[in-house]
Amino acid sequence: MRQWLLAMVMCGLAACAPESDEHSALPQPQPTAFDGALVQQAAAKAAHGKRIADVLGCTGCHGKDLQGERFYELYASNLTRDIDKYSDQQLEHVLRVGVPPNGRELWGMPSELFQHLSEPDMAALIAHLRTLKPTGGPTQPPLPFPADVREMIAKGEWKTTAATVREVKAIAPVDVGPAHELGRYISRVTCAECHGPELKGGRDTPDLLVAGAYSPEEFERLMVDGIGSRGRKLKPIMEGVSKGRFSKMTPRERAALYGYLKRRAEQPQ
Repeated sequence: MRQWLLAMVMCGLAACAPESDEHSALPQPQPTAFDGALVQQAAAKAAHGKRIADVLGCTGCHGKDLQGERFYELYASNLTRDIDKYSDQQLEHVLRVGVPPNGRELWGMPSELFQHLSEPDMAALIAHLRTLKPTGGPTQPPLPFPADVREMIAKGEWKTTAATVREVKAIAPVDVGPAHELGRYISRVTCAECHGPELKGGRDTPDLLVAGAYSPEEFERLMVDGIGSRGRKLKPIMEGVSKGRFSKMTPRERAALYGYLKRRAEQPQ
């Protein structure tokens, strides 16, 4: 009887025991991120963050040296002076959600894209911003919106950053399988800025199904030189984005983006 009870106790202990080291040592899946996101050395991480800042277009609004400048009816902040006001957690929050610690409403910040940045890419971006030395003048105070912009806001045609983040949070480009996840990720944090969260285009931009008509060589020239298929001249904004931002992607990243867009175009519509 005692031997039977002992056997039952030992069996129960075995069932409750933690998994063996063999299982706990299984490799964890790597996050989907831009090339170089998993570097550990501080300088390399900051360098990766600098490249990501270029690809994401931070300089397009905040200026070449991120000292802030006017665009449309807004003043982008002088990041070199403002970064030290934020902890890393606060900085990530304002990048992903578009709400600074003081709770004021931001306009024009593309946090609807940044909310989808992988943790390694976000950490590298913040590491780069931490390297900035204060230069230039303080951020200009906000300009009053003119009547036409106020009318757009009243109609809901232009919304605060935080409202846009909430609105598109769950909307994503179509999933075409794990083999194309990197390209899908890149499209979600870059192309979606102009072509919409599902890449279906808008009033002034096409559905990116058009990418399916490009050969790999044509797509590479589009991304690096801003030249359309068969040498077609594109709108200045696309040409500028290609030369200034997408050319900073690695060849592997551009190939992944092409592969995803091509596969998306081949899906039944």
